[in-house]
Amino acid sequence: MKVQNNITIFTGNTQNNVQAESARVNQTDKSSGGQKSKTIYAGNLLTEVPLRDRIQQRRAQAQERAMKIVGEAWGGDRKIDEEIGRSKERLKMLREEIGEAQDNVKSLTESQEALSKSYGIEADSQEQQDLDLLAKAQASKHISSGVKELSEEEQERLAEISKGERTEYQKRWLELNEQSWTSRDTIFRNKLKVEVENAVIRGIREERRKSHEMVNAQGQAEDVMEAARDEIIGMVTDAAKDHIDEEQEKREEEAEAIKEKKEEQEEILEERKEKEDELEELMEDMPVDEATNLDSIQKEIQKEIQDVVNKMNLVAEDIKGAKVDEML
Repeated sequence: MKVQNNITIFTGNTQNNVQAESARVNQTDKSSGGQKSKTIYAGNLLTEVPLRDRIQQRRAQAQERAMKIVGEAWGGDRKIDEEIGRSKERLKMLREEIGEAQDNVKSLTESQEALSKSYGIEADSQEQQDLDLLAKAQASKHISSGVKELSEEEQERLAEISKGERTEYQKRWLELNEQSWTSRDTIFRNKLKVEVENAVIRGIREERRKSHEMVNAQGQAEDVMEAARDEIIGMVTDAAKDHIDEEQEKREEEAEAIKEKKEEQEEILEERKEKEDELEELMEDMPVDEATNLDSIQKEIQKEIQDVVNKMNLVAEDIKGAKVDEML
């Protein structure tokens, strides 16, 4: 899942707006074809416990959801693998049984041939012809033989043979033949089962190829994480805006307070100047002996003015700060 815009969150001092603005303008995501990056200047907001906790909680929720999606898909995929594995085990067992049955048929056939030689039975003898009919009837009872029902003539002849006693050779040969057909039936049934198991495996693999369950789950998990990232960015952005607004309001209040102190200082200075001007006028019109006492009066007036200044808590730094603020 590709994200078109790269997003950077600054976590330094919120008052360093110059650094934040420079980073916002200059940063470019080269991997996304030169598209401009989005920079969010969060300042020291991430050190605030409530926001940090909310971000961690949201991220943990997204990770848990994404893991659940992938885990469920992986669990389903694992079950499919297990089912395929069981089919392969059954195939292995069936093929082993087929091999054993084939070996058994081969061995029984050799025993039948050896039996025929030991009894010296001719192929065109009546005993052998009767045996062939008995063998055909025997084969018709087995699914692997492909032999259908006997003809009417064969059934009549078989009925006649059944009235008499079977020779020792016929009994032993038919006994071996029955075992051989039992093994052939096992081979026949197991081969059908092999075809079924192979068809099941092909079907499962085809469905897996079409569904792309793991790929889809991975895409869904990425969507969940991307949505969480967007939400976290929104949380940080909102908190940053609120913090900047609070800082701006605080600076405006401080500037207003400095302005008021400056105006009060100017009023005090103006009042002081007026008193000094009045004092000078009095000194000009006052006789010499009265002027002698005026120095002490002047000192008292200056002391009163200084007391006013001290009460207003105006210091040189406040005045200097106000002047600097005016220059800004």
